[in-house]
Amino acid sequence: MLSKRTEEAVVLRVSDYSESSQIVSLLTAGSGLVRLIAKGARRGTKTRFSAGVDLLEHGTLTFVPAHGDAGLGNLAEWAQRDAFAALRADLRSLYAAMYAVELVPPLTEEYDPHPGLFEGLLTLLRGLSGPPQPRAAPADRSAAVIAAILRFQVRLLNEIGLMPRLTECVECRRPSTGAGAYFSALAGGLLCRDCEMHHADKRRVPPGVLSRGGGLCVTAGAVELLNGYLMHVANRRFESYGPLQQVLRER
Repeated sequence: MLSKRTEEAVVLRVSDYSESSQIVSLLTAGSGLVRLIAKGARRGTKTRFSAGVDLLEHGTLTFVPAHGDAGLGNLAEWAQRDAFAALRADLRSLYAAMYAVELVPPLTEEYDPHPGLFEGLLTLLRGLSGPPQPRAAPADRSAAVIAAILRFQVRLLNEIGLMPRLTECVECRRPSTGAGAYFSALAGGLLCRDCEMHHADKRRVPPGVLSRGGGLCVTAGAVELLNGYLMHVANRRFESYGPLQQVLRER
């Protein structure tokens, strides 16, 4: 019989399973991504789990892992630490948080620990739910959200070992000058003008996305570039990215 584990966790997704139960996906500090059934979560009884679990919460989780590589574990207890309620007061912050938690399940494996990714997600949620700076203009708030989500994209890609090469051409190793570069998701990074012709999926990197010494500038274009690459890696679109784009444009 598998023993219970108790860990910090962030709720990534909640879906109904039956009239009384839910399936909850969480990122934990020590076990990585876990998918659990919360029996009685929708209709508590004396013998079944009855504490509510909500999206984007941080808390202490007690659970029984799934048997083998497939199936669902069992959620035994959930104690909320932070609901990040301030996220709901700003659409930019809310959509950024929704986008971040949507990225994790398709890009990580269950029971594959990523403590750095867990810490990065907590840092993102705490930063997004913090009070706005006094007299901050809407454009300043959008810039802060862009910086936060870009840091999380980079953290995620580094944690799973798939960060694209952004300082030199992936083929000829010519250093990037920050201008005239192309990007190929299939090739895994930048392509110079001499090498881009061999890659049908390449796209021109917009001005202002790459710094002169290589790497990304903190811009919406950089977020868009990495989102396209993340979609390629995950082989899916992220539903929350469209609304996030829209509110960031409305400065």
